Amino acid sequence: MVMQSSAPQGDSLLKRDLENDPAVIYVLDRDLRILFCNKAWDRFAAGNGGVGLERHRQLGRCVMDAVPAPLRPFFEEGYGRVRASRQAWEHRYECSSPTIYRAFHMAVYPAPRGEGLVVVNSLVVERPHDPQERIAGLPDETAYQAPDGTVTMCCHCRRTSRLKETAVWDWVPAYVEKPPTRVSHGMCSVCLNLFYPEFASEQPA
Repeated sequence: MVMQSSAPQGDSLLKRDLENDPAVIYVLDRDLRILFCNKAWDRFAAGNGGVGLERHRQLGRCVMDAVPAPLRPFFEEGYGRVRASRQAWEHRYECSSPTIYRAFHMAVYPAPRGEGLVVVNSLVVERPHDPQERIAGLPDETAYQAPDGTVTMCCHCRRTSRLKETAVWDWVPAYVEKPPTRVSHGMCSVCLNLFYPEFASEQPA
């Protein structure tokens, strides 16, 4: 995708071109507030139980409000790099449903005019989860919940850390479909090393 437009009506033309793109696309202003989401945003929200996440409800919201705390420095640095260099930034990430594994390719482009950004999220992998890694039915809460009821989930892939084997993270569909009341966001070692290797090198051994 090439983000080019020099005409005065460039912003409206850009949104028109992006409206029917199959990728989930949104446009941010200089303060990272959402200015526009395309039709694919609503399709993705509807297909993944995103009640209240329809695109008309997101306009004006800061996209960083939806980013888990452990990932905010990563995205703030990436968005800032695009604004400063006017060069695209690309990243691959997982965003799965309770039954389907999905991997997306994210590309962030400088908007044709101003200091805004255009974020394009393209589906690259979609398949059922590996049956061997799924916890069928309702999970054994004693395996995941701390005495105060807190469950630790990876903020990237949404797998859940075992209480007594904290290095083991399970895919628990019930927790993805309806998150526990008390969730502490962490990051599993697989996501840390695969998607954020520069962060992994900074973590204590």
